[in-house]
Amino acid sequence: MVLRVFQIPVAVAVGVLALVPSPAWAAAPVAACFSSCMKPYAPTSDDYFPFADHVKACRDRCDAATLDAMRADGSYAAYASCERAPLDKADFRALRAANASWQSQFNVFLWDVRNVFPDRVLTGITVRTQDMNLIDVDLEAVGVIPPGATGTFVIPDFFDGYPAVRYATKVTSVTACRIK
Repeated sequence: MVLRVFQIPVAVAVGVLALVPSPAWAAAPVAACFSSCMKPYAPTSDDYFPFADHVKACRDRCDAATLDAMRADGSYAAYASCERAPLDKADFRALRAANASWQSQFNVFLWDVRNVFPDRVLTGITVRTQDMNLIDVDLEAVGVIPPGATGTFVIPDFFDGYPAVRYATKVTSVTACRIK
């Protein structure tokens, strides 16, 4: 049997993942909402608009499911009346450290986020990137990610044309509101 060099890291990674227990939040039904909604829909052409429409529909469907779950567990009233504010620097860094980086493909920005705060609902993000003239542009995404849950912030119509622009893109703030 010939073992190729690229097979060794994959085999080690698969073996390590099999030994790591799955955290409780990974099994939450809302956690995979966006990815499971998008999974059966692969772009079949270079036409951006049908894909963007599907992305927006999945985002809206998942946010509605999250709000329904909050109504069912009684936390919706606190969310509906809470005041949204940006996370302070320490909390922002804690959230970024607890989550993988964002991704951008087919002019759609996605960031899967696990809310690590037990008393706050994450409500939005601001992303800074550059336009075709290399001028800074801030784009915002809104969403609803309750404490302990995982959700996806989505920015459709996100320009990622210049390869160098991708290096300038960063999440600059996250908004949240206290519900406890």
